[in-house]
Amino acid sequence: MRKSYPPVYDNEYYKMFNRISFTDLFIVLLVYLESIISFFLKLIPSNILNLFTSIINFTANIDDTTIEEKLRSAPTIHEMCALFDITVEDHLVRTEDNYVLTIHRIAPKKNNNNGKVVYLHHGLLMCSDVWCCQVERHKNLPFLLHDLGYDVWMGNNRGNKYSTAHLYHPPKSAKFWDFSIDEFAFFDIPNSIEFILDYTQVDNLVCIGFSQGSAQMFAALSVNEYLNSKISHLIAIAPAMTPERLHNVIADSFAKSTPRLMYLFFGRNIILPSAVVWQRTTHPHLFSIIIDICNRLLFNWKSLNIKPKQKEICYAKLYSTTSVKCIVHWFQILRSQRFQMFEESDDMFNSLTRPYQIANFPTRTNIKVPILLLYGTSDLLIDIDVMKRNLPSDGVFDIKIEKHEHLDLIWGDDVDVLVFNQVIKFIEFLSGSNEDMFLKNKLPLTTITASSATPTSLKSNSIISSINDLPYSKRRRHSYTFSRLQRAPSQNRNEDDIDVDNVTEIRKMRTYQDEINSSISSPDHVGKQRISDHNHGNDNENNSTKNANNKKNASDSNLMFVEESVIDDTIGAASGIGSEIEMETHTINTMLGQNSKKLI
Repeated sequence: MRKSYPPVYDNEYYKMFNRISFTDLFIVLLVYLESIISFFLKLIPSNILNLFTSIINFTANIDDTTIEEKLRSAPTIHEMCALFDITVEDHLVRTEDNYVLTIHRIAPKKNNNNGKVVYLHHGLLMCSDVWCCQVERHKNLPFLLHDLGYDVWMGNNRGNKYSTAHLYHPPKSAKFWDFSIDEFAFFDIPNSIEFILDYTQVDNLVCIGFSQGSAQMFAALSVNEYLNSKISHLIAIAPAMTPERLHNVIADSFAKSTPRLMYLFFGRNIILPSAVVWQRTTHPHLFSIIIDICNRLLFNWKSLNIKPKQKEICYAKLYSTTSVKCIVHWFQILRSQRFQMFEESDDMFNSLTRPYQIANFPTRTNIKVPILLLYGTSDLLIDIDVMKRNLPSDGVFDIKIEKHEHLDLIWGDDVDVLVFNQVIKFIEFLSGSNEDMFLKNKLPLTTITASSATPTSLKSNSIISSINDLPYSKRRRHSYTFSRLQRAPSQNRNEDDIDVDNVTEIRKMRTYQDEINSSISSPDHVGKQRISDHNHGNDNENNSTKNANNKKNASDSNLMFVEESVIDDTIGAASGIGSEIEMETHTINTMLGQNSKKLI
Protein backbone atom coordinates (compact mmCIF):
# COMPACT_ATOMS: atom_id res chain seq x y z
CA MET A 1 0.00 0.00 0.00
CA ARG A 2 1.35 3.36 -1.01
CA LYS A 3 2.17 5.68 1.86
CA SER A 4 0.69 9.16 1.85
CA TYR A 5 3.02 11.97 2.75
CA PRO A 6 1.99 15.40 3.95
CA PRO A 7 2.52 18.17 1.42
CA VAL A 8 5.87 19.92 1.59
CA TYR A 9 5.61 23.61 2.45
CA ASP A 10 8.20 26.26 2.73
CA ASN A 11 8.93 26.04 6.45
CA GLU A 12 9.05 29.80 7.05
CA TYR A 13 5.76 30.66 5.34
CA TYR A 14 4.04 27.54 6.72
CA LYS A 15 4.76 28.72 10.27
CA MET A 16 3.61 32.21 9.41
CA PHE A 17 0.25 31.10 7.96
CA ASN A 18 -0.24 28.69 10.84
CA ARG A 19 -0.23 31.69 13.20
CA ILE A 20 -2.85 33.68 11.22
CA SER A 21 -6.11 33.99 13.15
CA PHE A 22 -9.63 34.48 11.82
CA THR A 23 -9.38 38.25 12.39
CA ASP A 24 -6.17 38.36 10.36
CA LEU A 25 -7.91 36.52 7.51
CA PHE A 26 -10.80 39.00 7.66
CA ILE A 27 -8.36 41.89 7.30
CA VAL A 28 -6.68 40.09 4.39
CA LEU A 29 -10.00 39.80 2.57
CA LEU A 30 -10.77 43.49 3.08
CA VAL A 31 -7.34 44.55 1.85
CA TYR A 32 -7.51 42.44 -1.29
CA LEU A 33 -11.12 43.45 -1.99
CA GLU A 34 -10.09 47.10 -1.78
CA SER A 35 -7.11 46.40 -4.05
CA ILE A 36 -9.30 44.73 -6.67
CA ILE A 37 -11.83 47.57 -6.72
CA SER A 38 -9.13 50.23 -6.91
CA PHE A 39 -7.44 48.32 -9.74
CA PHE A 40 -10.54 48.57 -11.90
CA LEU A 41 -10.99 52.22 -10.97
CA LYS A 42 -7.48 52.92 -12.23
CA LEU A 43 -8.47 51.51 -15.63
CA ILE A 44 -11.08 54.24 -16.05
CA PRO A 45 -9.73 57.17 -18.14
CA SER A 46 -9.14 60.39 -16.27
CA ASN A 47 -11.62 62.28 -18.49
CA ILE A 48 -14.42 59.97 -17.41
CA LEU A 49 -13.37 60.32 -13.76
CA ASN A 50 -13.47 64.10 -14.08
CA LEU A 51 -16.92 63.91 -15.66
CA PHE A 52 -18.08 61.62 -12.87
CA THR A 53 -16.75 64.06 -10.27
CA SER A 54 -18.53 66.98 -11.97
CA ILE A 55 -21.83 65.07 -11.96
CA ILE A 56 -21.45 64.37 -8.24
CA ASN A 57 -20.71 68.02 -7.51
CA PHE A 58 -23.73 69.12 -9.58
CA THR A 59 -26.17 66.66 -8.01
CA ALA A 60 -24.94 67.45 -4.50
CA ASN A 61 -25.27 71.21 -5.07
CA ILE A 62 -21.58 71.82 -4.39
CA ASP A 63 -20.73 75.44 -5.14
CA ASP A 64 -17.36 75.62 -6.87
CA THR A 65 -17.13 79.37 -6.23
CA THR A 66 -16.88 79.19 -2.43
CA ILE A 67 -13.47 79.39 -0.76
CA GLU A 68 -14.21 76.10 1.03
CA GLU A 69 -14.63 74.23 -2.25
CA LYS A 70 -11.71 76.02 -3.90
CA LEU A 71 -9.48 75.09 -0.98
CA ARG A 72 -10.66 71.48 -0.96
CA SER A 73 -10.18 71.00 -4.70
CA ALA A 74 -6.87 72.89 -4.97
CA PRO A 75 -4.35 70.42 -6.46
CA THR A 76 -1.18 71.83 -4.84
CA ILE A 77 -0.07 74.09 -2.03
CA HIS A 78 0.48 76.91 -4.54
CA GLU A 79 -3.23 77.16 -5.37
CA MET A 80 -4.16 76.78 -1.69
CA CYS A 81 -1.95 79.67 -0.58
CA ALA A 82 -2.96 81.84 -3.55
CA LEU A 83 -6.48 81.93 -2.10
CA PHE A 84 -4.98 83.92 0.79
CA ASP A 85 -2.78 86.12 -1.43
CA ILE A 86 0.36 84.26 -0.39
CA THR A 87 3.06 83.18 -2.82
CA VAL A 88 4.94 79.93 -2.25
CA GLU A 89 8.43 79.20 -3.55
CA ASP A 90 9.70 75.73 -4.52
CA HIS A 91 13.23 74.70 -3.53
CA LEU A 92 14.92 71.39 -4.32
CA VAL A 93 17.09 69.64 -1.75
CA ARG A 94 19.39 66.79 -2.76
CA THR A 95 19.91 64.40 0.12
CA GLU A 96 23.17 62.60 0.78
CA ASP A 97 21.62 59.35 -0.52
CA ASN A 98 20.49 61.05 -3.77
CA TYR A 99 16.78 61.67 -3.18
CA VAL A 100 15.45 65.03 -4.39
CA LEU A 101 13.06 66.70 -1.94
CA THR A 102 10.80 69.66 -2.67
CA ILE A 103 10.50 72.08 0.22
CA HIS A 104 8.24 75.12 0.23
CA ARG A 105 9.00 78.64 1.40
CA ILE A 106 6.80 81.61 2.27
CA ALA A 107 9.32 84.43 2.15
CA PRO A 108 8.87 87.38 4.53
CA LYS A 109 7.96 90.76 3.15
CA LYS A 110 10.75 93.31 2.92
CA ASN A 111 8.98 95.69 5.28
CA ASN A 112 7.98 92.91 7.70
CA ASN A 113 10.94 90.68 8.49
CA ASN A 114 11.96 89.82 12.05
CA GLY A 115 15.05 87.90 10.90
CA LYS A 116 13.88 84.53 12.30
CA VAL A 117 13.46 81.34 10.29
CA VAL A 118 10.89 78.64 11.07
CA TYR A 119 10.85 75.12 9.62
CA LEU A 120 7.62 73.07 9.76
CA HIS A 121 7.42 69.33 9.06
CA HIS A 122 4.30 67.25 8.46
CA GLY A 123 3.21 63.89 9.88
CA LEU A 124 2.80 60.35 8.61
CA LEU A 125 0.97 59.92 5.27
CA MET A 126 0.98 63.71 4.85
CA CYS A 127 2.73 66.50 2.97
CA SER A 128 3.14 70.26 3.41
CA ASP A 129 -0.50 70.80 2.34
CA VAL A 130 -1.73 69.94 5.85
CA TRP A 131 -0.43 73.24 7.26
CA CYS A 132 -2.64 75.37 4.97
CA CYS A 133 -6.08 73.71 5.15
CA GLN A 134 -8.00 76.06 7.44
CA VAL A 135 -10.58 78.38 5.88
CA GLU A 136 -9.77 81.18 8.31
CA ARG A 137 -6.37 82.65 7.50
CA HIS A 138 -5.08 83.10 11.06
CA LYS A 139 -5.79 79.43 11.85
CA ASN A 140 -3.06 78.33 9.43
CA LEU A 141 0.22 78.34 11.34
CA PRO A 142 2.47 79.21 8.34
CA PHE A 143 0.31 82.25 7.53
CA LEU A 144 0.29 83.45 11.13
CA LEU A 145 4.08 83.14 11.35
CA HIS A 146 4.46 84.89 8.00
CA ASP A 147 2.28 87.78 9.15
CA LEU A 148 4.47 88.13 12.24
CA GLY A 149 7.58 88.52 10.08
CA TYR A 150 9.03 85.00 10.10
CA ASP A 151 10.71 83.33 7.14
CA VAL A 152 8.56 80.19 6.88
CA TRP A 153 9.71 76.89 5.33
CA MET A 154 7.71 73.67 5.02
CA GLY A 155 9.45 70.35 4.48
CA ASN A 156 8.40 67.19 2.65
CA ASN A 157 9.49 63.60 3.21
CA ARG A 158 10.89 61.49 0.43
CA GLY A 159 8.11 59.60 -1.29
CA ASN A 160 5.23 62.02 -0.75
CA LYS A 161 3.54 63.78 -3.64
CA TYR A 162 6.10 66.60 -3.75
CA SER A 163 9.23 64.45 -3.39
CA THR A 164 9.11 61.48 -5.74
CA ALA A 165 12.46 62.00 -7.44
CA HIS A 166 15.75 60.13 -7.16
CA LEU A 167 18.89 60.50 -9.22
CA TYR A 168 19.07 56.80 -10.03
CA HIS A 169 15.87 54.99 -8.97
CA PRO A 170 12.46 55.75 -10.53
CA PRO A 171 9.38 55.76 -8.25
CA LYS A 172 8.20 52.50 -9.80
CA SER A 173 11.21 50.58 -8.49
CA ALA A 174 11.27 48.82 -5.13
CA LYS A 175 14.64 50.42 -4.32
CA PHE A 176 13.07 53.87 -4.35
CA TRP A 177 10.67 52.86 -1.57
CA ASP A 178 13.28 51.15 0.58
CA PHE A 179 13.25 53.73 3.39
CA SER A 180 11.94 54.13 6.93
CA ILE A 181 12.16 56.67 9.76
CA ASP A 182 15.93 56.03 9.85
CA GLU A 183 16.39 57.71 6.48
CA PHE A 184 14.19 60.62 7.52
CA ALA A 185 16.42 61.15 10.56
CA PHE A 186 19.79 60.65 8.89
CA PHE A 187 19.09 62.50 5.63
CA ASP A 188 15.77 64.27 5.04
CA ILE A 189 15.62 66.44 8.17
CA PRO A 190 19.32 67.44 8.49
CA ASN A 191 19.81 67.95 4.74
CA SER A 192 16.68 70.14 4.52
CA ILE A 193 17.73 72.24 7.52
CA GLU A 194 21.27 72.59 6.17
CA PHE A 195 19.89 73.83 2.84
CA ILE A 196 17.62 76.38 4.54
CA LEU A 197 20.40 77.76 6.75
CA ASP A 198 22.72 78.07 3.79
CA TYR A 199 20.04 79.80 1.69
CA THR A 200 18.91 82.25 4.37
CA GLN A 201 22.39 82.83 5.83
CA VAL A 202 21.25 82.55 9.46
CA ASP A 203 22.92 80.65 12.29
CA ASN A 204 19.93 78.61 13.45
CA LEU A 205 16.20 78.18 13.05
CA VAL A 206 13.06 77.12 14.91
CA CYS A 207 11.68 73.63 14.20
CA ILE A 208 7.99 72.74 14.48
CA GLY A 209 6.93 69.16 13.88
CA PHE A 210 3.48 67.59 13.79
CA SER A 211 3.06 63.92 14.82
CA GLN A 212 5.67 61.88 12.93
CA GLY A 213 7.35 65.14 11.94
CA SER A 214 8.26 65.65 15.61
CA ALA A 215 9.47 62.04 15.89
CA GLN A 216 11.74 62.58 12.89
CA MET A 217 13.19 65.67 14.55
CA PHE A 218 13.73 63.83 17.84
CA ALA A 219 15.52 61.06 15.97
CA ALA A 220 17.58 63.46 13.84
CA LEU A 221 18.76 65.46 16.86
CA SER A 222 19.67 62.26 18.71
CA VAL A 223 21.98 61.00 15.96
CA ASN A 224 23.37 64.32 14.72
CA GLU A 225 25.31 66.45 17.18
CA TYR A 226 25.82 69.17 14.56
CA LEU A 227 22.06 69.60 14.21
CA ASN A 228 21.68 70.52 17.88
CA SER A 229 23.69 73.69 17.30
CA LYS A 230 21.51 74.67 14.33
CA ILE A 231 18.09 74.46 16.01
CA SER A 232 17.19 77.10 18.59
CA HIS A 233 13.80 75.69 19.60
CA LEU A 234 11.92 72.45 18.94
CA ILE A 235 8.13 72.51 19.19
CA ALA A 236 6.35 69.16 18.91
CA ILE A 237 2.61 69.35 18.15
CA ALA A 238 0.83 66.06 18.91
CA PRO A 239 4.28 64.44 19.24
CA ALA A 240 4.71 60.80 18.31
CA MET A 241 7.36 58.51 19.76
CA THR A 242 6.16 55.28 21.38
CA PRO A 243 2.38 54.85 21.08
CA GLU A 244 1.07 52.20 23.43
CA ARG A 245 -1.55 50.56 21.22
CA LEU A 246 -4.28 51.00 18.64
CA HIS A 247 -7.89 51.29 19.75
CA ASN A 248 -9.23 48.38 17.68
CA VAL A 249 -8.12 44.96 18.91
CA ILE A 250 -7.97 43.51 15.39
CA ALA A 251 -5.91 46.40 14.04
CA ASP A 252 -3.66 46.34 17.11
CA SER A 253 -2.94 42.62 16.77
CA PHE A 254 -2.29 43.09 13.07
CA ALA A 255 0.12 45.97 13.74
CA LYS A 256 2.04 43.88 16.25
CA SER A 257 2.28 40.86 13.95
CA THR A 258 5.31 39.92 11.89
CA PRO A 259 6.46 42.45 9.25
CA ARG A 260 6.32 39.64 6.68
CA LEU A 261 2.54 39.74 6.96
CA MET A 262 2.54 43.45 6.11
CA TYR A 263 4.79 42.89 3.12
CA LEU A 264 2.53 40.06 1.98
CA PHE A 265 -0.55 42.29 2.05
CA PHE A 266 0.89 45.54 0.73
CA GLY A 267 4.12 44.63 -1.04
CA ARG A 268 7.34 46.60 -0.57
CA ASN A 269 6.49 49.79 -2.44
CA ILE A 270 3.77 52.37 -1.68
CA ILE A 271 1.31 51.91 1.14
CA LEU A 272 -2.32 52.10 -0.04
CA PRO A 273 -1.73 53.73 -3.45
CA SER A 274 -5.44 53.39 -4.18
CA ALA A 275 -6.28 56.03 -1.56
CA VAL A 276 -5.68 58.75 -4.17
CA VAL A 277 -8.25 57.11 -6.44
CA TRP A 278 -10.80 56.97 -3.64
CA GLN A 279 -10.25 60.65 -2.93
CA ARG A 280 -11.09 61.54 -6.51
CA THR A 281 -14.06 59.23 -7.03
CA THR A 282 -15.85 59.53 -3.69
CA HIS A 283 -18.21 62.34 -2.81
CA PRO A 284 -16.61 64.74 -0.23
CA HIS A 285 -19.34 64.12 2.37
CA LEU A 286 -19.02 60.36 2.02
CA PHE A 287 -15.24 60.45 2.00
CA SER A 288 -15.29 62.52 5.20
CA ILE A 289 -17.58 59.96 6.85
CA ILE A 290 -15.28 57.10 5.79
CA ILE A 291 -12.21 58.81 7.28
CA ASP A 292 -14.12 59.51 10.50
CA ILE A 293 -15.08 55.85 10.77
CA CYS A 294 -11.50 54.71 10.17
CA ASN A 295 -10.15 57.18 12.75
CA ARG A 296 -12.75 56.00 15.25
CA LEU A 297 -11.92 52.32 14.72
CA LEU A 298 -8.15 52.70 14.78
CA PHE A 299 -7.57 55.49 17.31
CA ASN A 300 -10.96 56.26 18.91
CA TRP A 301 -10.80 59.79 17.49
CA LYS A 302 -14.16 61.54 17.26
CA SER A 303 -12.89 64.86 15.83
CA LEU A 304 -15.57 66.85 17.64
CA ASN A 305 -13.38 69.96 17.64
CA ILE A 306 -13.21 70.09 13.83
CA LYS A 307 -16.17 71.57 11.98
CA PRO A 308 -17.85 69.25 9.42
CA LYS A 309 -17.11 71.57 6.48
CA GLN A 310 -13.54 71.93 7.65
CA LYS A 311 -13.19 68.13 7.75
CA GLU A 312 -14.05 67.86 4.07
CA ILE A 313 -11.21 70.23 3.22
CA CYS A 314 -8.63 68.73 5.57
CA TYR A 315 -9.42 65.09 4.84
CA ALA A 316 -8.95 65.79 1.14
CA LYS A 317 -5.32 66.72 1.98
CA LEU A 318 -4.82 63.99 4.57
CA TYR A 319 -3.23 61.29 2.45
CA SER A 320 0.12 61.46 0.69
CA THR A 321 2.23 58.50 -0.36
CA THR A 322 4.92 56.86 1.73
CA SER A 323 6.62 53.46 1.91
CA VAL A 324 5.27 50.25 3.42
CA LYS A 325 8.61 49.98 5.21
CA CYS A 326 7.86 53.21 7.09
CA ILE A 327 4.58 51.77 8.38
CA VAL A 328 6.38 48.55 9.33
CA HIS A 329 8.89 50.63 11.29
CA TRP A 330 6.08 52.18 13.34
CA PHE A 331 4.59 48.74 13.96
CA GLN A 332 7.97 47.57 15.24
CA ILE A 333 8.06 50.53 17.65
CA LEU A 334 4.49 49.75 18.69
CA ARG A 335 5.36 46.12 19.37
CA SER A 336 8.65 46.72 21.21
CA GLN A 337 7.49 49.89 23.04
CA ARG A 338 10.90 51.41 22.30
CA PHE A 339 11.78 54.31 20.00
CA GLN A 340 14.16 52.15 18.02
CA MET A 341 15.78 52.06 14.62
CA PHE A 342 14.40 49.84 11.89
CA GLU A 343 14.74 46.11 12.47
CA GLU A 344 15.67 44.37 9.25
CA SER A 345 14.29 40.88 8.57
CA ASP A 346 16.70 38.17 9.68
CA ASP A 347 16.60 34.83 7.90
CA MET A 348 19.19 33.19 10.13
CA PHE A 349 17.83 33.96 13.59
CA ASN A 350 14.39 34.61 14.96
CA SER A 351 13.63 37.31 17.50
CA LEU A 352 14.20 34.95 20.46
CA THR A 353 17.71 33.80 19.57
CA ARG A 354 19.07 36.94 17.92
CA PRO A 355 22.52 37.60 19.45
CA TYR A 356 22.30 41.41 19.07
CA GLN A 357 20.10 44.28 20.20
CA ILE A 358 18.30 46.73 17.92
CA ALA A 359 19.61 50.23 18.68
CA ASN A 360 17.31 52.87 20.17
CA PHE A 361 17.48 56.49 19.10
CA PRO A 362 19.44 58.13 21.97
CA THR A 363 16.91 60.91 22.46
CA ARG A 364 17.34 61.24 26.22
CA THR A 365 21.08 61.84 26.21
CA ASN A 366 21.84 63.52 22.87
CA ILE A 367 19.15 66.19 22.42
CA LYS A 368 20.43 69.59 23.60
CA VAL A 369 17.72 72.06 22.51
CA PRO A 370 14.71 73.47 24.41
CA ILE A 371 11.56 71.45 23.65
CA LEU A 372 7.88 72.25 23.97
CA LEU A 373 5.37 69.38 23.78
CA LEU A 374 1.75 70.22 22.91
CA TYR A 375 -0.63 67.27 23.20
CA GLY A 376 -4.34 66.54 23.55
CA THR A 377 -5.61 64.68 26.57
CA SER A 378 -7.90 62.55 24.38
CA ASP A 379 -5.12 61.40 22.05
CA LEU A 380 -4.62 57.64 22.23
CA LEU A 381 -1.30 57.81 20.38
CA ILE A 382 0.43 59.88 23.07
CA ASP A 383 1.61 58.67 26.46
CA ILE A 384 3.19 61.83 27.85
CA ASP A 385 4.86 60.03 30.77
CA VAL A 386 6.64 57.60 28.46
CA MET A 387 7.65 60.47 26.20
CA LYS A 388 9.15 62.39 29.13
CA ARG A 389 11.23 59.37 30.07
CA ASN A 390 12.59 59.24 26.52
CA LEU A 391 13.52 62.94 26.44
CA PRO A 392 16.12 64.93 28.41
CA SER A 393 15.23 65.54 32.04
CA ASP A 394 16.07 69.24 31.62
CA GLY A 395 14.79 71.83 29.18
CA VAL A 396 11.51 70.12 28.20
CA PHE A 397 8.04 71.55 28.80
CA ASP A 398 4.64 70.12 27.98
CA ILE A 399 1.24 71.74 27.58
CA LYS A 400 -1.85 69.60 27.59
CA ILE A 401 -4.92 70.65 25.63
CA GLU A 402 -8.02 69.33 27.37
CA LYS A 403 -10.53 67.25 25.38
CA HIS A 404 -8.52 67.46 22.16
CA GLU A 405 -7.21 64.69 19.90
CA HIS A 406 -4.39 64.29 17.42
CA LEU A 407 -5.73 66.11 14.35
CA ASP A 408 -7.51 68.72 16.48
CA LEU A 409 -4.18 70.38 17.23
CA ILE A 410 -3.75 71.62 13.65
CA TRP A 411 -7.33 71.60 12.32
CA GLY A 412 -9.45 72.31 15.41
CA ASP A 413 -11.71 75.34 15.65
CA ASP A 414 -9.77 76.93 18.55
CA VAL A 415 -6.32 75.97 17.35
CA ASP A 416 -5.19 79.60 17.11
CA VAL A 417 -5.83 80.21 20.81
CA LEU A 418 -5.01 76.84 22.34
CA VAL A 419 -2.00 75.85 20.22
CA PHE A 420 -0.55 78.61 18.04
CA ASN A 421 -0.58 81.18 20.82
CA GLN A 422 1.52 78.80 22.96
CA VAL A 423 3.89 78.15 20.05
CA ILE A 424 4.65 81.84 19.54
CA LYS A 425 4.99 82.51 23.27
CA PHE A 426 7.61 79.76 23.48
CA ILE A 427 9.53 81.11 20.49
CA GLU A 428 9.44 84.70 21.71
CA PHE A 429 10.46 83.87 25.26
CA LEU A 430 13.40 81.59 24.48
CA SER A 431 15.52 83.88 22.36
CA GLY A 432 18.99 85.33 22.76
CA SER A 433 20.21 85.48 26.33
CA ASN A 434 17.05 83.87 27.65
CA GLU A 435 17.89 80.66 25.84
CA ASP A 436 21.36 80.53 27.44
CA MET A 437 19.83 81.25 30.84
CA PHE A 438 17.23 78.55 30.25
CA LEU A 439 19.80 75.88 29.42
CA LYS A 440 22.23 76.77 32.20
CA ASN A 441 19.56 76.57 34.87
CA LYS A 442 18.56 73.03 33.82
CA LEU A 443 14.91 73.51 34.60
CA PRO A 444 12.83 70.39 35.33
CA LEU A 445 9.92 69.08 33.31
CA THR A 446 6.77 71.01 34.04
CA THR A 447 3.16 70.59 32.95
CA ILE A 448 0.71 73.41 32.30
CA THR A 449 -2.84 73.21 31.04
CA ALA A 450 -4.57 75.01 28.20
CA SER A 451 -8.30 74.79 28.79
CA SER A 452 -10.51 73.73 25.93
CA ALA A 453 -13.19 76.06 27.29
CA THR A 454 -11.07 79.15 26.72
CA PRO A 455 -13.31 82.24 26.31
CA THR A 456 -13.23 84.16 23.08
CA SER A 457 -11.78 87.20 24.84
CA LEU A 458 -8.51 85.31 25.31
CA LYS A 459 -7.87 85.65 21.60
CA SER A 460 -6.89 89.25 22.19
CA ASN A 461 -4.49 88.47 25.05
CA SER A 462 -0.95 89.64 24.53
CA ILE A 463 1.75 87.05 24.01
CA ILE A 464 4.13 89.07 26.13
CA SER A 465 1.76 89.94 28.96
CA SER A 466 0.55 86.36 29.33
CA ILE A 467 3.95 84.76 29.21
CA ASN A 468 4.03 84.55 32.97
CA ASP A 469 1.44 81.76 32.59
CA LEU A 470 4.29 79.53 31.46
CA PRO A 471 6.01 77.86 34.40
CA TYR A 472 9.51 79.12 33.76
CA SER A 473 11.41 80.03 36.92
CA LYS A 474 13.39 82.55 34.87
CA ARG A 475 11.40 85.00 32.78
CA ARG A 476 11.93 88.16 30.86
CA ARG A 477 11.77 90.83 33.50
CA HIS A 478 9.90 93.36 31.43
CA SER A 479 7.28 90.76 30.43
CA TYR A 480 6.79 89.87 34.08
CA THR A 481 6.57 93.57 34.98
CA PHE A 482 3.83 94.15 32.40
CA SER A 483 1.66 91.34 33.76
CA ARG A 484 2.04 92.68 37.30
CA LEU A 485 1.39 96.29 36.29
CA GLN A 486 -1.85 95.39 34.58
CA ARG A 487 -3.19 94.18 37.93
CA ALA A 488 -1.81 97.12 39.97
CA PRO A 489 -3.88 100.28 40.70
CA SER A 490 -2.73 103.49 39.11
CA GLN A 491 -0.51 105.59 41.38
CA ASN A 492 0.34 109.29 41.43
CA ARG A 493 4.06 109.95 41.23
CA ASN A 494 6.34 112.94 40.92
CA GLU A 495 7.71 113.12 37.40
CA ASP A 496 11.01 114.50 38.72
CA ASP A 497 11.81 111.12 40.33
CA ILE A 498 11.62 109.22 37.04
CA ASP A 499 14.69 108.00 35.21
CA VAL A 500 13.95 109.11 31.64
CA ASP A 501 15.97 106.38 29.95
CA ASN A 502 14.21 103.62 31.87
CA VAL A 503 10.83 105.15 31.17
CA THR A 504 11.54 105.33 27.44
CA GLU A 505 12.69 101.73 27.33
CA ILE A 506 9.70 100.44 29.26
CA ARG A 507 7.35 102.47 27.07
CA LYS A 508 8.87 100.77 24.05
CA MET A 509 8.32 97.40 25.67
CA ARG A 510 4.68 98.23 26.42
CA THR A 511 4.16 99.44 22.84
CA TYR A 512 5.68 96.21 21.57
CA GLN A 513 3.27 94.34 23.81
CA ASP A 514 0.30 96.23 22.37
CA GLU A 515 1.45 95.54 18.82
CA ILE A 516 1.67 91.79 19.51
CA ASN A 517 -1.78 92.06 21.10
CA SER A 518 -3.15 93.44 17.86
CA SER A 519 -1.39 90.78 15.83
CA ILE A 520 -2.96 87.93 17.79
CA SER A 521 -6.44 89.41 18.13
CA SER A 522 -6.67 90.42 14.45
CA PRO A 523 -4.19 88.32 12.45
CA ASP A 524 -5.78 89.40 9.18
CA HIS A 525 -4.53 92.91 9.85
CA VAL A 526 -1.05 91.92 10.93
CA GLY A 527 1.51 94.14 9.34
CA LYS A 528 -0.63 97.27 9.60
CA GLN A 529 0.58 97.87 13.12
CA ARG A 530 4.28 97.12 13.48
CA ILE A 531 6.90 98.16 15.98
CA SER A 532 9.13 99.95 13.50
CA ASP A 533 8.03 103.31 14.94
CA HIS A 534 6.89 103.10 18.55
CA ASN A 535 6.11 106.79 18.88
CA HIS A 536 4.25 107.25 15.58
CA GLY A 537 0.95 107.71 17.37
CA ASN A 538 2.45 110.29 19.71
CA ASP A 539 3.75 112.31 16.76
CA ASN A 540 0.20 112.70 15.45
CA GLU A 541 -1.22 113.95 18.72
CA ASN A 542 -1.76 117.64 19.11
CA ASN A 543 0.06 119.55 21.81
CA SER A 544 -3.00 120.03 23.97
CA THR A 545 -3.64 116.28 24.11
CA LYS A 546 0.00 115.63 25.00
CA ASN A 547 -0.11 118.11 27.88
CA ALA A 548 -3.33 116.65 29.19
CA ASN A 549 -1.81 113.18 29.32
CA ASN A 550 1.61 114.13 30.74
CA LYS A 551 0.69 113.48 34.38
CA LYS A 552 -0.95 110.15 33.63
CA ASN A 553 2.01 108.97 31.55
CA ALA A 554 4.42 110.11 34.25
CA SER A 555 2.62 108.24 36.98
CA ASP A 556 2.37 105.06 34.89
CA SER A 557 6.03 105.30 33.92
CA ASN A 558 7.09 105.90 37.53
CA LEU A 559 5.16 102.82 38.58
CA MET A 560 6.82 100.78 35.85
CA PHE A 561 10.25 101.96 36.96
CA VAL A 562 9.57 101.06 40.60
CA GLU A 563 8.20 97.67 39.59
CA GLU A 564 11.26 96.87 37.48
CA SER A 565 13.57 97.79 40.36
CA VAL A 566 11.61 95.59 42.74
CA ILE A 567 11.83 92.65 40.37
CA ASP A 568 15.58 93.15 39.90
CA ASP A 569 16.10 93.08 43.67
CA THR A 570 13.83 90.08 44.08
CA ILE A 571 15.55 88.01 41.41
CA GLY A 572 18.94 88.73 42.97
CA ALA A 573 17.75 87.79 46.45
CA ALA A 574 16.03 84.59 45.34
CA SER A 575 18.73 83.31 42.99
CA GLY A 576 19.73 80.42 45.25
CA ILE A 577 16.25 79.34 46.27
CA GLY A 578 14.38 76.48 44.66
CA SER A 579 10.98 78.15 44.11
CA GLU A 580 11.92 81.55 42.67
CA ILE A 581 8.52 82.37 41.17
CA GLU A 582 6.74 82.21 44.55
CA MET A 583 9.42 84.42 46.12
CA GLU A 584 9.12 87.00 43.33
CA THR A 585 5.31 87.09 43.54
CA HIS A 586 5.28 87.47 47.33
CA THR A 587 7.90 90.24 47.31
CA ILE A 588 6.20 92.20 44.52
CA ASN A 589 2.79 92.03 46.21
CA THR A 590 4.34 93.23 49.48
CA MET A 591 6.13 96.13 47.81
CA LEU A 592 3.02 97.12 45.89
CA GLY A 593 1.08 97.28 49.11
CA GLN A 594 3.72 99.47 50.75
CA ASN A 595 3.96 101.77 47.74
CA SER A 596 0.19 102.16 47.62
CA LYS A 597 0.06 103.38 51.23
CA LYS A 598 2.87 105.87 50.69
CA LEU A 599 1.92 107.30 47.36
CA ILE A 600 -1.85 107.27 46.99
